[in-house]
Amino acid sequence: MRLAYFLLLCLLLGGCGQPGGSASNSGAAPQFDARAAELTKKKESLVRFYRPMQVREGDWLESHPENGETFEEYIRSNPTLPTAERDTIYIQPVGTFSVEQRTVISHVADYMRAFYNLPVTLRTPRPLGDVPEEMQRVQYPRNRQIRTSYFIDDLLPKLLPKDAAALICLTNYDLYPEDTWNYVFGQANLETRVGVWSLWRLERENGKKASSDLLLARTLKVALHETGHMFSMRHCTKYECLMSGTNHLGETDRRPHDTC
Repeated sequence: MRLAYFLLLCLLLGGCGQPGGSASNSGAAPQFDARAAELTKKKESLVRFYRPMQVREGDWLESHPENGETFEEYIRSNPTLPTAERDTIYIQPVGTFSVEQRTVISHVADYMRAFYNLPVTLRTPRPLGDVPEEMQRVQYPRNRQIRTSYFIDDLLPKLLPKDAAALICLTNYDLYPEDTWNYVFGQANLETRVGVWSLWRLERENGKKASSDLLLARTLKVALHETGHMFSMRHCTKYECLMSGTNHLGETDRRPHDTC
């Protein structure tokens, strides 16, 4: 078991933190400080096994410089974590999926259940519905893209159950976050516990259809990454990590399936 997963698991099982915002600067409770201090010692004993981040041309950090976030900073941020009342991860497929895609989604749900050690409910797929014109565009030549804010700000909050630790949407439509962006693999809100990711680009390899194994590997990484954001984890910038940002599929394929 990798260290960061162990640290997160200890926090999740401990029920630490308060629901809501992820940007609070308020001090942590004394018992939380003690738990964090103990986990920090364990972390420091294993740092020598981490693989430093190597930024290549075209990678995320080259075009999106970020400061990163230490484990101690994460603790002090009052992160959004599961509680006794909100302990279930929901997966909501949106779109029309092939048999292969449905199989991948099912595997992702099983893997996420083990990775985060939380109940996972895979919902029945639902159609995209009517998307406002300002929330979509057509990328040359015929690729329909949906703006992520349509999911994060409009659709998903309405579908969020009261017992949801997180609600993540999986769609087969291509996504974009802003008009100036070409595309994005997925996006999540660090405070409202909702996020979306797309299979559209993950199942392509050099202009051809990617293998089922490659599609599954990529989908696992993006799904777990976006769920990590919903537990207030920011991008990792120091080590090769599941939570590191990715700017292209080559960078996604280099990332591990685990956190540093």
